[in-house]
Amino acid sequence: MIRELELGDIKELLAVQRLTYDGQTPWTRSGFLSELYSRYTHLYLGVVHEEKVIGFMGVRLFLEDGHITNIAIIPKFQGWGLGAFLLQEAEIFAKSHRCQTMSLEVRKSNSDAQRLYRRLGYVSRRVLPNYYNENNEDAIDMVKYLC
Repeated sequence: MIRELELGDIKELLAVQRLTYDGQTPWTRSGFLSELYSRYTHLYLGVVHEEKVIGFMGVRLFLEDGHITNIAIIPKFQGWGLGAFLLQEAEIFAKSHRCQTMSLEVRKSNSDAQRLYRRLGYVSRRVLPNYYNENNEDAIDMVKYLC
């Protein structure tokens, strides 16, 4: 089941991150609160299996861009097309608000995610040096042109 996320889901979102990112939680509770209460138009969707959130995605709209703020699927459920489905839902949402682009950042080491994004039409714009705080890893800034 896919549904919009609520404040009560934050504990499960943190758990999804721990499982997806080797025990790390790149986003804190306050980070999720900030996004869910953002004044910018946004959409946060969760994938629920057996009453547990197993994945989620957030998109925030700014001007004519739909920016993927976060996407994570528990490793056990990766490869099932859930990430692609969530990204397509984000794109539908962005298009309905007249966005011209979709954007995201991805870890330089995350070749699986990069492959998914490229398959869905994203292209690399530039490398963002030392983007991730916890290990100073570079990010690749990617964009998809919707028009």
